[in-house]
Amino acid sequence: MAKKRIGIIGIGEIGTTKHLTQLTKHLDEVEIVALCDIIPERCEKANKDFGLSAKVYTDYKEMCAAEDIDVVHVCTPNPLHCEMTLCAFEHGKDVYCEKPLACTYVDAQKMLEAQKKAGKKLTSGTQWRYNTAPMEMKRMYEAGEFGDVYYIRSSQLRPARLPAYGVYTNKELNGGGVLMDGGPHSIDLPMWLTNNYDVASVRGVTFDKMKNFPEGNDLGPWDPNNFDVEDTAMAMITMKNGAMFYVETAWRSNMQQEAPGIICSVAGTLAGADMVGPGFEDSVRVTKMVDGKLVTETKSPEAKYNMWEYDMTKWVDCITKGTEPAVLPEQAAVVTRVIEAIYKSAETGETIVFD
Repeated sequence: MAKKRIGIIGIGEIGTTKHLTQLTKHLDEVEIVALCDIIPERCEKANKDFGLSAKVYTDYKEMCAAEDIDVVHVCTPNPLHCEMTLCAFEHGKDVYCEKPLACTYVDAQKMLEAQKKAGKKLTSGTQWRYNTAPMEMKRMYEAGEFGDVYYIRSSQLRPARLPAYGVYTNKELNGGGVLMDGGPHSIDLPMWLTNNYDVASVRGVTFDKMKNFPEGNDLGPWDPNNFDVEDTAMAMITMKNGAMFYVETAWRSNMQQEAPGIICSVAGTLAGADMVGPGFEDSVRVTKMVDGKLVTETKSPEAKYNMWEYDMTKWVDCITKGTEPAVLPEQAAVVTRVIEAIYKSAETGETIVFD
C-alpha cells in the first residue's frame, strides 16, 4: 500500500511537538511531504530537526491544491481552522484540524457538510481523553461499575501557566482565551466518558481578573495591553438525560490543582472516581460501598496510554485503513457549540437552551 502523503499547515508549538513528533513514528505508513507557515524559516528548521525533505510553502491554498498531498493537518490559530479545512476538502484531502474544530458552531457545521460532500476523513485534537486514568474511567463506565452517572466535574486550573507566546491573548487572532485552549478538553472529557453529547442547556461565566498580574508566569510574561480574552471560565452543562457536567478551566489562578492537565471526578449511584496526583494520568481513586462500608482505594491500571501517541496512531489507521478516528468530527462540533454557548451565557447572564 502506498504511503499517505501529509502536508502540515502551521509549524509552531503544536505543529512540531505534537504532530511532527508523532507522525515521524509512522514513517512506514505516511510521508510528510509538505510544510506550510507564513514564516518559512520554521519549516526549514523542522525539516532539519526531524530529518525531513518536505517542500516548504508559505501559501496554504497552494499547498492544499498540490496533487502530491493526500492529507492536510491544520495547526494554525483558531480563527483560521474553518477556511483552511474547507480549502483542503475542496481539493479532496483528509483533514486533521486542531482543537477547537472551529470558533463558531456555524463554521463547525460548514466543515462537517464539506467533509460529507468530499467523502473524506476529519478529526480534531481533544486527545486528553486518551491518558490512562480517563481510559480506566471509560472502562468502568462501560462495564456499569459507576451505575447511573449523574455528575462529573472536569477541570484544569493552572496556577501560573498562561501561554504568553503566540496569539493566545488576542481575541481577534485566537478567537478567545482559555476556553479555546484548555476548554475543549475539559468540555469533551465528561461527554466522551459517558458517550453523551446531547446537551440540554449551558450556563457559564468568564473572567479576565488575572490579566494585570503577569509576574511569575511559568511560560513567560505577557503584555496586559495586548490581552482582551478570558483567563478563567466555568460552566454548568446540563444534558438531556438529566446529568450535569461542571467544567472549569483557568490559565492563571491562585489555586493549586494536583495535576497540570485535565482531571475529572465522576459521581455515580454505585461508585465514584477521581483522577489523583502525583501521576494523575495513571491513577484512579475509586470510592464505593463494600459490605455496608464506604471504601476508597487508589489503583493504577496495568494498561498504559499516552494521549498523543494513541490519538495519532488512530488517525494514521483512519487515513490508511479507513477506520474511525479517535475523535469524531460530530463530537468536536458539539464542543464548539458549547464553547459558543458559554461565551453567550457569560455575556447575557442567561442560560442558553439548546434546540
